[in-house]
Amino acid sequence: MPVGQKNRRRTPRSTDQYQHFIPRFILRRFQVGPAKSKAERKREFRRTGIDPEYVLYYDIASGTLDTRPLGKVYGVQNLYEDIRNQENVNELEEKLAVLEREAASIISDVHVALPTRNFSIKRRPLEALRKFLFIMHYRQAAVAPVYFQEDHPENVGGRQWIEHFKKSKGLKTAVDAWLYMLRFYLDNSHSQLMLLGAKIVEKYGMHALFEFLAESHIPPEIEDFPAVTYQTFAGGYFMCIWEAAEGDEFVVTCNGFGLWEGCVLVNGKSAASYGLRSLICVSAPMLSDLLDVTQSPPETDYARQNPWINSATISELESYRTSKQAEDDLFTFPITKLSRSQTMAVNEVLLRNVRSSLTFLSKDSMLPHDSQIL
Repeated sequence: MPVGQKNRRRTPRSTDQYQHFIPRFILRRFQVGPAKSKAERKREFRRTGIDPEYVLYYDIASGTLDTRPLGKVYGVQNLYEDIRNQENVNELEEKLAVLEREAASIISDVHVALPTRNFSIKRRPLEALRKFLFIMHYRQAAVAPVYFQEDHPENVGGRQWIEHFKKSKGLKTAVDAWLYMLRFYLDNSHSQLMLLGAKIVEKYGMHALFEFLAESHIPPEIEDFPAVTYQTFAGGYFMCIWEAAEGDEFVVTCNGFGLWEGCVLVNGKSAASYGLRSLICVSAPMLSDLLDVTQSPPETDYARQNPWINSATISELESYRTSKQAEDDLFTFPITKLSRSQTMAVNEVLLRNVRSSLTFLSKDSMLPHDSQIL
């Protein structure tokens, strides 16, 4: 259990749940044996009392590979339990499930589109997918106790803001603050978060915001400052889709979502973004020591006139994106099939950074990577 959760008070209304930070629908694509329908899974569980879904699970610390129930890996007991919500302590888990269902449907459509080498999607579903990808990094068990930890070395620039934020909201621990902001991200749509972030950037300027961080003084009145983080990632990078080479696959690791690899210059400082999502890889283009893939942004077919022509500010552009007419904008992504060396390079990024465990579909595909994890 992450540091910071063990001291949280429990209430009589709390019901223990094993809550995944990697959703079941992703893990099912790595399932050992034939996939089963929901009805088949329920029938088998009622008959045997045993979870009928399993994945290969490699434990880094012990160096052991075994088969484990899908329902008991890549999760933490009561990870999203919010004891501040007396009516429903597991409401955040339910909100995540809604987003996961939408993302699962979209990612299934991506798999169906693989033979065509292109994937087209309208704005609102694309926004849901972008939001899901961002939250996949934020929701991790390892992130929960440190994201809003005032004395964490990586939080030096935001320490005063975190202290003020926790005090003003009556939040006692870093995990309490993490849950509060998880609710914030889930309750606001992608376009609402982008608009909030854009308004803050326009008011203060991106250069000033970087200076606030450098001087450890983010103005406390910027209550929605985490929206800037969302707007920076979703607005600063475009999504791309990679398919593993024929006969190869991507691995999934405990901390593979939201990994940073390579670097680009943002305001004179290094930053980069990388993330593995499923058997296909949905990533931001990256400058990497390991991987060099030429990637173009999606082709955009606007339902009306191109909004860039009439938008004088970022907020005006984001306002258009929230509009009804923007819902029919269509984005077509090329699906890039990687070479075997490129596929292995993606996996190498993950294996260089893996902390505790990883899962893969076939043992044969992992043999070339054995030396990196032993």
